[in-house]
Amino acid sequence: MKKGGFTLIEVLVAVGLLAFISLLMVQAIRLSFQAREEIARVEDLNHAAQVALRRMTSDISMAYVSNHVNQQEPTTATLFDGREDTLLFSYLGHERRRRGARESDQGIVEYRLERGAEGRQLIRREKFIPDTEPERGGIREVLVTGIKDFRLAYWDEKSEDWKNEWEVIMEDALRSGTGGSLSPVVAPAGSAMMKAAQEK
Repeated sequence: MKKGGFTLIEVLVAVGLLAFISLLMVQAIRLSFQAREEIARVEDLNHAAQVALRRMTSDISMAYVSNHVNQQEPTTATLFDGREDTLLFSYLGHERRRRGARESDQGIVEYRLERGAEGRQLIRREKFIPDTEPERGGIREVLVTGIKDFRLAYWDEKSEDWKNEWEVIMEDALRSGTGGSLSPVVAPAGSAMMKAAQEK
């Protein structure tokens, strides 16, 4: 009478199957972790994009241009210079961080796309003391990293059409005698469009 048992071949086959199943399980676990990391990355990116858009909407809603320009004080000139990929404007949304700081609620804000070490970034720059060089200086803040596309459009109420550019500089308008014909109402409050996606 033969004793029950496994042959060497049966043992090798069983070990091989166990190793194969273990490999599949490890691979499945690794893929699930990668998928979870990718989902978390996309969620973080979408959240950052939404926060940036809300910040832009808030800033643009406080944009203004004024007819009151002191010719002896050029820093009182206000502007709204909107391009397809940049936006520079005067606004009344600056918040003083220090008690007694010699600052008002007036400032200059710029949004633009720049290339950084981790890809293209949406930059917000605020200059809380206006001067004759609004395009220089200020405090830079990275709002979103990994931008694939960033475009702006501006709604023209007169032509009822979207424009790629919108520029109002009140100092120049007053010098040319057309200040009264320019409306200080900023139309492109809801026109910012941004796609945020991590570049591969």
